[in-house]
Parts: sequence; structure tokens; C-alpha cells
Amino acid sequence: MKKMIPIAMMIFLFAAMSSAGEEYLADTDYEPRDFRGVKWQESIEAVSDLEELHREEDGSWIACTRKGDEMGLGRAELASIEYIFVDGKLSMVSVVVEGEENQKALRDEAKSMFGKETVKSGDDYMWRFTDVMVMYSEEFDEQSVLFYRYIGFLK
Repeated sequence: MKKMIPIAMMIFLFAAMSSAGEEYLADTDYEPRDFRGVKWQESIEAVSDLEELHREEDGSWIACTRKGDEMGLGRAELASIEYIFVDGKLSMVSVVVEGEENQKALRDEAKSMFGKETVKSGDDYMWRFTDVMVMYSEEFDEQSVLFYRYIGFLK
């Protein structure tokens, strides 16, 4: 799991920079305004039931889980959910599943939730909205991630 987040973050940072001038966006009617009630850029202090998992030495980057989080999304059984706060604000969310059945269920749910993707490469999908990018990526070890990143600062 830990190895997936840095990889996904690098892909997202590259994609965000390379597509900043891109004209095609995913249908903004499907843009996620929050994740499970936590709005993008909401302060870490405003979110209840957080348990810290990782923290940068200077505190600029904090990954947390939420007690009592529902560990399902559509038909997919989730292995983990991480809420990632950058400079104290919700900036990313990582949703991980394990096993082929859950990979397919998460991929189908993502396609249903976000509509037509901006980019598709093999079994990886990316939706670039106005303020948020979402990426679904399958790994070789039957583990997949649905990764959300706030990009409103690119405007």
C-alpha cells in the first residue's frame, strides 16, 4: 500500500502539469465536490474521527483514516481509505482494493460515478475535472487504487 501512494502521486503531479492546458475535461456534472462528506480543502481540524497514519517531519503532509468509515464502494470491498492533508487541508484521497473481483467492482463503480474518462491507458483511467482529478490504476499484484487529487490551485 505504501508503495502505491508515491507512485500515484507522481503520476498525478505529472498528469496535472502536462494536462493543465488541455481543453477536454470530464463532465463537470460528475465532479466530486467531497469525499464521504469531507470537502476538498477542508481543514484537518474540522474532520472528526481521524486517526493519523503518516506525517512528514514538518507536518506539511498528513495521511489519516477515519474511524467507522464504510469499507465498501459500490460492490467493491475496500482494503483501505487514506485521507491526505497537505498544509492542513484535504488534498488527496486514496482508496485501495485487493483481488480481481474487487478491482473490477471498483473500476465499474468509478466509471459509473465519473462518466467518460479524460484519459484511458490499458486498464488505467483518469478523469480530469475543474478542481479534482481522479485516477483508477491497477497494479500487477491484484491491488488497485482509486486516487483523488484536488487541483483547484491550477486555475
